[in-house]
Amino acid sequence: MSSFNDIKKTNTIKKIFTNKTVLFSVFFTLIILIMFHIGSIIPTPGIEIEGSISTNDFSSMLNLLAGGGMSRMSIFSIGVGPYITSQIIVQLLSSDLIPPLSRMAKSGERGKKKLEVITRFLMLPFCVAQSYAIIALLLQNGNGNIKIFGQSEMSGLSWQQISTLIIIFTAGSYISIFMGDMITKKGVGNGITLLILSGIVASFLSDFKVAINAIEGKFDLSTIKNVITMVLSVILYISVFLLLLFACIFVNDSVRRIPIQQVGQGLITETKDLPFLPIKLNASGVIPVIFASSLMTIPGTIEQFLPAYSEGKEIINDYFQIETAVGLSLYGFFIIAFSFFYSYIQINPQNLSENFEKSGKFIPGVKSGKDTEKHITKVLNRINWLGAPFLALVAMIPYVISMISGIPSGLAIGGTGIIILVTAAIDLWTSIKSNSTASGYNIEKDKIGSSVGKNDKDYHMW
Repeated sequence: MSSFNDIKKTNTIKKIFTNKTVLFSVFFTLIILIMFHIGSIIPTPGIEIEGSISTNDFSSMLNLLAGGGMSRMSIFSIGVGPYITSQIIVQLLSSDLIPPLSRMAKSGERGKKKLEVITRFLMLPFCVAQSYAIIALLLQNGNGNIKIFGQSEMSGLSWQQISTLIIIFTAGSYISIFMGDMITKKGVGNGITLLILSGIVASFLSDFKVAINAIEGKFDLSTIKNVITMVLSVILYISVFLLLLFACIFVNDSVRRIPIQQVGQGLITETKDLPFLPIKLNASGVIPVIFASSLMTIPGTIEQFLPAYSEGKEIINDYFQIETAVGLSLYGFFIIAFSFFYSYIQINPQNLSENFEKSGKFIPGVKSGKDTEKHITKVLNRINWLGAPFLALVAMIPYVISMISGIPSGLAIGGTGIIILVTAAIDLWTSIKSNSTASGYNIEKDKIGSSVGKNDKDYHMW
């Protein structure tokens, strides 16, 4: 059985590398990602960075959503964060809260395009607010290592200089979204997710090295006992990291199969031969984690507009920062809530039930119509109560470790980065295989069509 699977995998890889359409899509995706990475390492004109910049959980999360661009103050410093925030708002409002938006969401491809245009307009104020917040935050945490137009304090900048930077960062955000759209349409995988993934991959080795150095720094290596303890700590760190990595892969690949039967000639008597509807344990993918991360940046952004030592600033620092107990609980709640919300958008039990009725399909032992919808909803609820808490737990682990050990959360085990890394990589591979199958089918179809046309021509000539 294993040899058969190995042959199947080999054939799949061979089909991919011999398919010109798929190779073009993969190559196109790589070119866009390389261009994005080049843009994210070039500092914005007028900004000088000397030495290192101290970071906190808020800036680390912003940097994650920016694909690593914020740490270098590039034109992609705010990345896709404002777009994700506006997308959350539009999706929430279009779920029967605002009837016109709800009608657009249900009116097919044309309605989705209109909602996308609304999302692009809505992201503009978020771009402006987040751009200002990043300028203020990095000057505040720069320790004199960042100078903007020769100034190291926000009060030294004129409104023209601040406006110039806001325009540059906003343009960079829209360029990022354009690049993501290009990948989604002409490349492989989800463009927005891949832009975030590229930043994680680019900084993966350096972050890992810094984490190990941080562990070494906690021990006095003058004694053999401390050296052995340090080595064991590093081994434990790597082991737990790999364990979480494999756990994320296992959960992402876990599927609940709902058997499906076909009426009439398609009726199958053997249970083992029945086709099935696969519902993933992590049905909503990486989207809930990205959405929750984007929402958690809003209080920090608002904080940058408040005067120093104000009551509002203290409330945000005490209750809405992710490194606090309340903020971390909110982060976990948002991940679980968005997992439920987005899984229903992805699966949509009502649409599935209607499609089953139209195509003459049914779930054995379940009546068509409302009963089928209720059954799928029930299965989806049970799956979400397993998958959603797991996502929240893995995403919260670094912050819990940081609170206990004092190690910066960006260097701790697990977290949003590992979830995005695993889910986006698996989705990318699935997308490549799907494109290979679809393009292979079209090629065979064209071959059959051309051969049939040639035979008809020969027949008429005869």
